Amino acid sequence: MTKLFARASGLALVAALLAPAGAQAQDAGQETDRQERAQERRAELPEIVVTAQFREQALQDVPIAISAVNSEELEQRSVRTVLDIAESVPNVEMTSGGSGYGANTNQAFIRGLGQLDFLTTFEPRVGFYVDDVYYATTYGSVFDVADLERVEVLRGPQGTLFGRNSVGGAIRLISKKPRGDNSGSVEITAGSRNRYQLRGIYDLGISQGLALRVVGSAKGQNGQVTRLDYRCVYPQYGNANVGGVGQGPVNGDSCKKGTLGGGDSHAFKGTLGWEPTSAVQVYLSGDYTKEKSDASAEVILDVQSSRVNPETGVIGGGSIPAAGVNTNGIANWLRGLGTSYYGFDVSTLEKLQTVINSFESTGRYSTFARYGNERTGFYNPSLGEMEAYGGSLTVEADLAAQLHVTSITAYRRYDGDFGQSLLAVPTEEVRNSLNHRQFSQELRLLGSALDNVVDYTLGAYYLDTRTLNGARVQTEGFIPSPLDFFSDDRATLRSWALFGAVDIRPIERLTISAGLRYSNEKKTYTFDRDYSPSGLSVLNFVAPGTNKDDRFNPRVSVTYELTDDINVYGSYATGFTASAFNARPFGASGIFALKPEEVTAYELGVKSNLLGNMLRLNAAAFLTKFDAIVGTLRDPTIRNGGCVPFCNENVGNADIKGFEVEAVARPAAGLMLSANAGYTDFQYKKLLATTQGLTLDSPQQRVPKWNLSGAIQYEAPLGPDQYLTPRIDVSYRSDIYFSNDLRAVSSVQPGYALVNLRLTYNNEDMGFSIAGAVTNLFDEYYLTAITDQRESFGFLSATVGRPREWSLTLRKEF
Repeated sequence: MTKLFARASGLALVAALLAPAGAQAQDAGQETDRQERAQERRAELPEIVVTAQFREQALQDVPIAISAVNSEELEQRSVRTVLDIAESVPNVEMTSGGSGYGANTNQAFIRGLGQLDFLTTFEPRVGFYVDDVYYATTYGSVFDVADLERVEVLRGPQGTLFGRNSVGGAIRLISKKPRGDNSGSVEITAGSRNRYQLRGIYDLGISQGLALRVVGSAKGQNGQVTRLDYRCVYPQYGNANVGGVGQGPVNGDSCKKGTLGGGDSHAFKGTLGWEPTSAVQVYLSGDYTKEKSDASAEVILDVQSSRVNPETGVIGGGSIPAAGVNTNGIANWLRGLGTSYYGFDVSTLEKLQTVINSFESTGRYSTFARYGNERTGFYNPSLGEMEAYGGSLTVEADLAAQLHVTSITAYRRYDGDFGQSLLAVPTEEVRNSLNHRQFSQELRLLGSALDNVVDYTLGAYYLDTRTLNGARVQTEGFIPSPLDFFSDDRATLRSWALFGAVDIRPIERLTISAGLRYSNEKKTYTFDRDYSPSGLSVLNFVAPGTNKDDRFNPRVSVTYELTDDINVYGSYATGFTASAFNARPFGASGIFALKPEEVTAYELGVKSNLLGNMLRLNAAAFLTKFDAIVGTLRDPTIRNGGCVPFCNENVGNADIKGFEVEAVARPAAGLMLSANAGYTDFQYKKLLATTQGLTLDSPQQRVPKWNLSGAIQYEAPLGPDQYLTPRIDVSYRSDIYFSNDLRAVSSVQPGYALVNLRLTYNNEDMGFSIAGAVTNLFDEYYLTAITDQRESFGFLSATVGRPREWSLTLRKEF
């Protein structure tokens, strides 16, 4: 705690030095904030303004299913990163990747469409935008929510205006702009497992029309899964070589080596705002983040020696070898290197099974994950790092009374690495590094004509990316002879698009909208494999693949105001996910391109403000036709033998049906009630390829059929400008499948509910607040990913969610 408060004092000192002598007095900006909060306390709902169509519009007037969460709600919901937003937004799922995908990978799904993999052989199905700058990869998209004005979640294809790979929807993070009012804040948070977070914000008025807003933060927490030293817990098995690379001695008698699921980071962002005239605004922003992350919080649920999966009957390798059924990866490893180098006694089947059972996690939040292979000198620490930075220049200008232009020029780069290791012995060790840079330019022209009967948008977009993915992969247990290779893959993408949209109001209360986008993309991916460490240099190859795509994607919608407070709309939209490649070929014959995924969506919705603006009720129903879905095959006859031992392919077409309902009410002053419901029904209509376990009845992985959430919040006045605000949030997910094989019952997370509590005391006159929070109040044990490799490597692993946690936050505004 000494370190925590020392850092906090430093931030407070910086803020005090920056603040002018009169900063404690109420200025215009602070008074505006106070008036807005006062409006929200009244027994009516404030208007929510969004920019989902690049112009300011009331949420209720936009013919798109949108959830908008402002900065105050983010705080009250105890949101830490963008991942937490999914708990309270219908038909949205977001989790960080397991150790094989990286903790900084955002596995986001909207209405059943999403992407798990970090590799740029694939394209995201959900678009992420920070201040209208597109983030081209799933890795690096686990954003903090510091200093946001709001988050907008747009469900359904957004290909017309937002373009690239937004077939499921788009998630937009909009930062607060500089106001130059010399306001700021300092915030300190402490909590479970040595959690700390320090945040400082200052908005400096430099001169007339020139302002600078700066945000600095540092945070960290130990992970929820404890890494145990296997030899400390089981000294009777194996020899000293089981310890692994760089592990060192175990502290005391705890057998604890570290944790998984935690990490530390620090970040900085600055935005310079310049308004030379009332018709021109210029924003120049830059940001920097350095993060050290534990590997994902994974545990081992089951280990076996059989090559036959006990639930699905799937046989690893396709047939049982002469040596018998007990010959999967871990069994082969133990009978080979496990005895000759690591000293395990597996001379009988009973002894083999006893050793194998010892590799399972001993508790719900513990593991023996090794990380490293001393025998081969493979240093693979559990800690991963990411350094990300970038900047953007946004120019907004009124060219005429009804004509506005926006230019956004942006550059981003990140460098990161992460490791994968699940067992106490090095049967499977992987380390990935990623280097990515992107440049983008967007130009938009917004206008109105015929006395505002017509609103139109015209635009152009350009994106250029370069990505390098280096890796070392060791799978000693996968085949009798160890497989050890390097990869050094390079990817490039050049994409440009032209788009336009028009809103026409031919008669009162009726709006007809139409949009069209032309996209042109060229993607190259060069696979580089070096099998020299395995003594298999004859298999080395460097081979490129090239994809070219161009598409016209239209969108049409009709909106009608039944009354001043009720709108109904219907829409038709299309989108596509750019072509992918078979992601992990083991030979040059495995390099081939896949067809683009095509999406056609139909939506009907209603938006309403009822009971004198005390109740907002929005609902939408949708049908999405999802064609040429990319999946994973295990059929060596596919692609002339290029599908060994597995590959990616377009596996089928599906229909996705569902609905969302969102309600928020203020039945009395200070009281807020909300309830949300989402339903997603995924149904394969046609199979394009045969793979193990895939049938027309197979479920959509990672997406529950039902997700429900609700909240109650009451702001009780204690005195002049003093309030005590209790809040409770509840979210529920029905069964989640992590395998497309319905027989894989261990790969299902049963339905579960999470309950969060928060109590906030706010003294607006002093600009001070203190909040205590408990998340996962009832300590629900749930899994955010399950991976079954029992027929191959021999184990069933899972990533566990965060247990019950507490936090205390102090905040001072000035």
